[in-house]
Amino acid sequence: MSGLRVGHEALLERGLRLPGLSRRATALSQLPPLGLLTLAGLVPDDWDVGLVLDDGVVEEATAVDQILSAGEHGASENGQPDLVAFSALTPSADRACRLSERLRKRGITTIIGGLHATAAPDHCQPHFDVVVRGDGEPSFERLLIDFRGDRMQPEYQSRGHYSLSDSPMPRWDLLGDHAPPRYTVQSMRGCPWSCSFCAASRLLGPARVKPDVLFERELAAITSRQSRPWIELADDNTFASDRDHSWMLDALQRHGARWFTESDWRIALRPKLLRQIAESGCRQILVGLESNVFRYPGMGAKTADWDRMMEAVLAIQDAGIVVNGCFIVGAEGETPASIERLGDFLDEAPLGEVQLTLQTPFPGIGLYQSLLKAGRLLPGDFARYTLFDVVYQPDQMTAVQLQDSFDELVGRVYRPEAQSRRDQIQKSIRSKRPRRKVSP
Repeated sequence: MSGLRVGHEALLERGLRLPGLSRRATALSQLPPLGLLTLAGLVPDDWDVGLVLDDGVVEEATAVDQILSAGEHGASENGQPDLVAFSALTPSADRACRLSERLRKRGITTIIGGLHATAAPDHCQPHFDVVVRGDGEPSFERLLIDFRGDRMQPEYQSRGHYSLSDSPMPRWDLLGDHAPPRYTVQSMRGCPWSCSFCAASRLLGPARVKPDVLFERELAAITSRQSRPWIELADDNTFASDRDHSWMLDALQRHGARWFTESDWRIALRPKLLRQIAESGCRQILVGLESNVFRYPGMGAKTADWDRMMEAVLAIQDAGIVVNGCFIVGAEGETPASIERLGDFLDEAPLGEVQLTLQTPFPGIGLYQSLLKAGRLLPGDFARYTLFDVVYQPDQMTAVQLQDSFDELVGRVYRPEAQSRRDQIQKSIRSKRPRRKVSP
């Protein structure tokens, strides 16, 4: 269950169709579902496995038909699958629930896992036969064994913290003969920080890294399908660990990858690492700057003086890597005036790219619980938790004011002349890119 989802029509009309933001939305929609492809690598050879990608656009009845006909060798003997496993983030969870209900009426067993299922199992349990919480790999293996033994449980949860040294090879073959424009690889899971707005950093346990040999094995599998691939590292903060990243970066360079990831500004304090990142083919790094006024709780060591962070941005871009500055609107204390000041800054900022989202209190994080306790969550279902729709009552203005101010900011930041200015910045950054040697 993927795709960029936005409920606010005015925002769609004003900004999300503009080139700057639609470019990133297109890139996100092209990413294969790494979690499901990884779990598919655990399925025994005598199972028939199919993959369905749902972007939330097609009619639900059509989506069900796609699920029923999926499989490596066509439908099963009774014309339908025995198990259907869903992976859904919060904004697509309600649609996943409705699809599951349709399938269950046909006697099909349905399963859901992922961040939303981990954080909000009570929301999922009425609509699915099985809810998997936490790391999916160890639970999925037990679940398949229990299904065959007719002893499936309504809930599975990983015991302890799954080691990425046991990671199976993702089933890239399920994508068919056509290689996707972008591939995803995970080099680490989790993040050492616990930013108040982030649901991913702690729900699946502590930060863990994937062994270098497994990382390169996955790269080799991808490059056997597509030379010089575009890679997105499916990490929350790739360089936050204390591992030696040299092997990983050498592997990316040897395989000719062009790649994107997320990190924090502190990589600029490590000149040798920054040079290796640039030489290995990194094209862009999303850096969580969050706000030029407010500081969100839980940001740990990445909290710093604003000028210091901007100096780091310039250092990263001087190395030939575009910084996609990520800003979150809607902190406690936010006002229409502070949002307008952010727009003033972004009109002149040296950033090669910009990402704007609204603070969103996802289930499983402290912000959700505090706003729920205070009665500040707005009524409605989880389909509104898109990062672009206001779902809580701000403390310094009305929800309508926050939505309108954010909509205006999006229109301002992604207007054609603003994006053209950033395109020129990107062109200048690309000219600084180091030449690299790629192994044949």
